[in-house]
Amino acid sequence: MFKKFIATAALSLAASASFAMPTGIYAGVTAGTTDVSDLDGNKGSFGAFAGYGFNEAIAVEVGYRQHGTWELYGSDVKVKQTDISVLGALPLAASLDLYGRLGYAHAKVEAEYYGYRDDESVDNTLVGIGLAYRFSANLSGRVEVQKPASDTTNVSLGLAWQF
Repeated sequence: MFKKFIATAALSLAASASFAMPTGIYAGVTAGTTDVSDLDGNKGSFGAFAGYGFNEAIAVEVGYRQHGTWELYGSDVKVKQTDISVLGALPLAASLDLYGRLGYAHAKVEAEYYGYRDDESVDNTLVGIGLAYRFSANLSGRVEVQKPASDTTNVSLGLAWQF
């Protein structure tokens, strides 16, 4: 009898839990820091994203991020990224999800040296892992670590609004 009570309570809690990953259309912003192993120092990053959550476990997302500006041999080097990825979430508790990201990242590296500009594009696999927490029915927050390239790591905080 006690086992049935525990099972019923657990199922009721799972059915009523507010998952952190948004369903439907959502959009948000991020801010964080990027480290590129071949460039000196961490730089501030910021970005925006939009997505569609098919359910509490699966979403597809597009994003844009400016990773920062580094100085390399007297040149200013900027790194910008656009990406598309699939997110898979696992609920840890009511309003808290662990999620993973797998996708495609297109990075544009721009360099400027005394008025001369050049750029190069790089395509990579994007992977990431993060935590999402739902503050209200429409607002959730996230903390995430992304690897848009083997030599690049971005750690960010973000806010998402579900429409």
